[in-house]
Amino acid sequence: MSLLVWKGPTNALVLSSRSPKFVYSDRVRATDIYMGPAALCAAYMLARGTFGTGFRGGWVVNQCTVDTDRGTIGTLTIDWEAGGAAATQPLPVGDFSCEPQELYPKIERNAFFVNLLPKNIRLAAQAAFYTTTAATTDGDQFTGNLAAIADPTQNALANSLYVKLLRGEETFYIAGWRYSYEVYSYTPPAPSPGGFTGTPSGPLANSLPANVSWLRLADHIMPAGVNGSMYKNTITWLGGPLNAGIGYWDPDLYPAG
Repeated sequence: MSLLVWKGPTNALVLSSRSPKFVYSDRVRATDIYMGPAALCAAYMLARGTFGTGFRGGWVVNQCTVDTDRGTIGTLTIDWEAGGAAATQPLPVGDFSCEPQELYPKIERNAFFVNLLPKNIRLAAQAAFYTTTAATTDGDQFTGNLAAIADPTQNALANSLYVKLLRGEETFYIAGWRYSYEVYSYTPPAPSPGGFTGTPSGPLANSLPANVSWLRLADHIMPAGVNGSMYKNTITWLGGPLNAGIGYWDPDLYPAG
């Protein structure tokens, strides 16, 4: 049985006519194919994570293989991904989500009680607490304070709150939104610590629910390519519904970003 014999140079590899091959999918990939003596192909293999130079600057090795034909002729295949600070290829398009976030705030934050004064909220809470946990006379004392509220609107609201608290209605259901999206980069991004309010950007910037105030949470950064060649930053905003036009996030605690 005859063996195939390599007829090209014995001290260099020859770039195949099938090379390079480019693929634009979830990320940009390139494939270089070289031909030469099998031993030389094996000697020129590159480890996964090796950054390219020259015409492969801005690329990083994802996989490298050598195939041989009857032990003498070799094919070196190097699979590259765009990556590293020198990369100029398009970055991946990140995913995004906008999920409901159950909040269950205290019942007095419901829009129904928006006009109830803080001092009367306190009276209703005290009356409910002492009626259910202390002597009857103590509860009578605080319910008497409720009855003594002169303003009829305040009186009605405070007593309504008192009755609801007695029924165990301490919170109410309302949903905010947890909006997150991914941003890719070839260099390490500077993470935001969050803790400030603002207007989200990203894919759904013009389609987010109305009447919502947004709080930026801390960023989540993780590798998206081999050997630090690409990074994925997940940016997250938590949206709280406005209550009669009042922002959900206390501006004293969460300044505008």
